Amino acid sequence: MNNICHFIPYHQDLHSIHTIHFVFETKPQKYRSLKTEAVFKMYYVYSGTGFLHTLGKVQPCCEGDIFFTFPGIPFEIESKENFTYLYISFLGARSNQIMEKTGISKNNFYFPGCSEAAAFWEYGIHVNEQLTDIISESILLYTFTLIGTKTLHEEQAADKRSDAFLCIKKYIDENLTNCRLSLKTISDAVSYNPHYISSVFKKEMSMGFTEYLNTVRIQYACTLMKQGLTSVSDIASLSGYKDPFYFSKVFKQKTGLSPRQYMSC
Repeated sequence: MNNICHFIPYHQDLHSIHTIHFVFETKPQKYRSLKTEAVFKMYYVYSGTGFLHTLGKVQPCCEGDIFFTFPGIPFEIESKENFTYLYISFLGARSNQIMEKTGISKNNFYFPGCSEAAAFWEYGIHVNEQLTDIISESILLYTFTLIGTKTLHEEQAADKRSDAFLCIKKYIDENLTNCRLSLKTISDAVSYNPHYISSVFKKEMSMGFTEYLNTVRIQYACTLMKQGLTSVSDIASLSGYKDPFYFSKVFKQKTGLSPRQYMSC
């Protein structure tokens, strides 16, 4: 039961990653104009801060970040405070396959917060020159794996958050007229922590729980008015508000009109 067996898919050109340079750059880099190169480069920011300039974009970089440049894509690196970095230039069909698999592209080239890679990169730059080809390829594969793992974790977390959000939103929409609806009652119903519910809602909807609840309740109140209801107190109660005065205040905030003004339009 403790065995782990992974079946590895066969790849043509399995070994065709060709590392060309492994460099530790400590000299300040000045931004002059964009340039192009004929190779891929993987960079690890060793210290300080700087900027990667590309067409139409300036990407700030700092210690622990990883970024890529691509053949034929113009770029330039600019140093700021104490900016040093390591890079490996490379080519090969297998590296193209790996970048596609891990989601690395000219539109997705910057990966912050990879400080766990520092020790391996630092070790690799000091390996005997006769072994540079081995260590540089090893660092490439390790870093690709690190990026791929982070990407998968982020995708899994996003999927989990999306599932939670759909469950939470469904419960809210089905119970919006309940004046006792709150983060606590939702938490009890769907078995998520209230703080988690709040954060998921904010992330997925770009608004807080209370704002969303007031929005859908006022929309519901407007529907009731269009159906012919005229009592503000009854409309407030049917829309989930205990206090008709608070309902009127929220209604005006959302629509720009008082309930009576809205009904007279």
